[in-house]
Amino acid sequence: MVAAWLLTVLAWAGIAASVFLGERRKLSSHLAAAGGGLLFGISLFWIVPDMARTSGEPTAVLLAFAACGGVLLLDRILLHTGHSPRHGVLGPLLAATAIHSFVDGWSLRAVGSQPLANVAVPLGLALHKIPEGLALGWVTRRSIVNPSRALIACGAVEALTVIGAAVEPRANQSGSALFGPWWTVSVLAIIAGSFLFLGVHAVWPNWKKAGVVTTFLGTLFLVGALGTLK
Repeated sequence: MVAAWLLTVLAWAGIAASVFLGERRKLSSHLAAAGGGLLFGISLFWIVPDMARTSGEPTAVLLAFAACGGVLLLDRILLHTGHSPRHGVLGPLLAATAIHSFVDGWSLRAVGSQPLANVAVPLGLALHKIPEGLALGWVTRRSIVNPSRALIACGAVEALTVIGAAVEPRANQSGSALFGPWWTVSVLAIIAGSFLFLGVHAVWPNWKKAGVVTTFLGTLFLVGALGTLK
């Protein structure tokens, strides 16, 4: 729970910077790329192999990428990829961020039992939370004139990170009792798909900027190398 609170505080800090200081992701490109590389690598080299022990490797890969496609479709429907203050974008944007925040918190608890993942997952999510907070605050501030209300709206959405972490243990226990090992495979598939999506989403808007792709690939390679130590 401590890690979930820390991630939420980081997101709140990014939101506050955007709402009150007008910062718009000035430092976010390389932070996002590093976090994206970590999360993408964790999905490919740690979570998918764990799934494969139960489902087999082809099924594990298929489920992870199917989940990634589902997250991408949901994201497109909710307009989360459009970081602009267009009319009507705020509600879908907050809804999409709420879903991502809940999954972030759930992921922390679900994979936290692995020694390396217990460090790498919070780090990757932290590097993702800072740009997310900056972007969310910037968009919300341009849709809600009152800065205090904008801050409250964004803060409430990011607080779902803590809620996701809080409900995961009991929900996971109940799901395992009902569905057996396939419950764990399904949950890990959703987490793996979310991490794959966040990895690509972190790089895609800024891939032409100097060093962004290199940062992503460097962290991805590092996670792959650490995965051999598992």
